[in-house]
Amino acid sequence: MSVEVGRYGRIVLPKRLREKYGVDEGCRLIIRERGGEIVLIPVRRYDRPTEALFGSVKPEKPPGEPKKVAREHVKRKLLGEFS
Repeated sequence: MSVEVGRYGRIVLPKRLREKYGVDEGCRLIIRERGGEIVLIPVRRYDRPTEALFGSVKPEKPPGEPKKVAREHVKRKLLGEFS
């Protein structure tokens, strides 16, 4: 599968991939360079992000600011997977 780079460096993702990965107009993508390749990672959006993360963090003691802890966990996970 290939796409052509258009004016201003724009590309059009094939419909099959947009549907498969939930990439719609306005969707955000993380762009990474890895091993001489360009990697696009769709960013999922949740109506209630705190509830979507519930149970993903196993703290030793209850955190004072759960939303801050959840954001930091997601950031570390993304940076670790795609560095």
